[in-house]
Amino acid sequence: MRDALAPETEYKLIRSETPVWDDGFKVGEPTGEIECCGCGKSALNIDEIPHASDCPQRWAKTDFWRDRFLQK
Repeated sequence: MRDALAPETEYKLIRSETPVWDDGFKVGEPTGEIECCGCGKSALNIDEIPHASDCPQRWAKTDFWRDRFLQK
C-alpha cells in the first residue's frame, strides 16, 4: 500500500473558479478539496478520494487511516 503523503504521490488543491456568491469562495481561493493528479477524482479528505479503478494512486492512504481502519 502506498503512502498518500509520499513525494511520488501527486495531488493538487482545487481552487474556486466562480464568484463568492456561487460557492462561498473567492475566485482562485482554495475550496478545501484535494484532487488526485492520477485520475482527477477529488474529496475533502485525502484518504476518502474515490480513485478510479486504474489509478496508480488508488490505494495510497495516510498512516492515520491505516492505524484506524486496518486490523493489526
